[in-house]
Amino acid sequence: MDRNTHLMTMIRSVVVPATGCTEPVAIALNAATARAELQGQLKSARVLMDICLLKNALGVGIPGFEAARGVVACVAVGIAAGDPKAGMNVLGHITPEGAEEAVRIMPLVDVQLDSTRAGLFIETVLESDCDSVRVITDGGHANITRVEHGRPGVPYEHYETVPGSSIDGVEGYTLDDFREFADTLDAESLQFFKEGLEMNMAVSEAGQKMAIGQCYDKLAQKSYFNDSLILEVQKVTSCGSYARMSGVQLPVMTVTGSGNQGISLFLPVGVVGKAHGVPEEKILRGIAFAQAVNMMIKHELGTLSCLCSCSVAAGLAGACGIIYMLDGTQEQILACIRTVLGSATGVICDGAKEGCANKVGLSCANTTMSAMMALEGFSIEAGGIVTDNDVAKLIRNMSRVANVGMKDANATIVDIMMGR
Repeated sequence: MDRNTHLMTMIRSVVVPATGCTEPVAIALNAATARAELQGQLKSARVLMDICLLKNALGVGIPGFEAARGVVACVAVGIAAGDPKAGMNVLGHITPEGAEEAVRIMPLVDVQLDSTRAGLFIETVLESDCDSVRVITDGGHANITRVEHGRPGVPYEHYETVPGSSIDGVEGYTLDDFREFADTLDAESLQFFKEGLEMNMAVSEAGQKMAIGQCYDKLAQKSYFNDSLILEVQKVTSCGSYARMSGVQLPVMTVTGSGNQGISLFLPVGVVGKAHGVPEEKILRGIAFAQAVNMMIKHELGTLSCLCSCSVAAGLAGACGIIYMLDGTQEQILACIRTVLGSATGVICDGAKEGCANKVGLSCANTTMSAMMALEGFSIEAGGIVTDNDVAKLIRNMSRVANVGMKDANATIVDIMMGR
């Protein structure tokens, strides 16, 4: 397989449309798949999941369902009204009747944390009077690896997590490879990125009509904002995130399993490109470059993390795409990476909710400003985790902070969220 085909295959595996926050979507898709298999009337639903997934589903809005938030609600909506054939758009068409049925099902649902799982993991067991079904999602939001029937009341054997991910192999590429990839990508692939940009901009426009967009307008009227490209990026991205976190029933083009990361990558490149009068094709090639950089970062950091990936992964990758789009050099891209990792590493992920909109906006403002500073020849000096000029090592340093130094952070965050 040639380089471009290989990279696009990986990108298409982690850049997909989804309606709603992707952690509730993953839970609902798993549960909907189980319900489609179960024979008889549902009697109980038992769900196990990893701590990161639990954290990100506790407080976020669910499209088409206003009665409750939380993991139990995600499971119930998936069982009652989710469409398993729709994949990550499982929550795209929740009807009032389906929402009412989900409320009835919620008392049947029991959710527990599986503290032994290090990566994304969901196990749902549904039982009726005559059947039992187990569905397992392992390693990726839509990566259902097992669907099996058993007997009611009889436990299933332990499931061993399957190592690896769909972006294994990206670590073998360099920034030079990514530049050649973006330079030579075919028109069909660029059209795919155009669809993602338009999709995410539509969600931002919905958010600009909501409370956060109205607040931005009021601040502008009071002259708190000037005519700034950085602030425009902040507004557009934060409004997109706010709409999504509120449960707006519109699809977002996700990136490496996250709609907020999709917003953080696509929209800054699009906004900056439009402001600079960049031709559409070059904007889309900038997005292609950013997608490759993001995969390189996320392969090291992991699908879910205690760090905000909008700050140190997708947002940073979008900034690299901006520099590529504006004909910047590889040295300027390195300068941007140094500045972002030296300033934004440590922004935590404390679960999906409307407050993510502020993190997304601030993160994208910072990454975009870092890109523009790099184009002017600025980079932060070595210090902290910014130890040298090797991109792979800088990413490893940041990931080590998250995966080793902050390994207990998620448990603390979840305890706080649950009032313990």
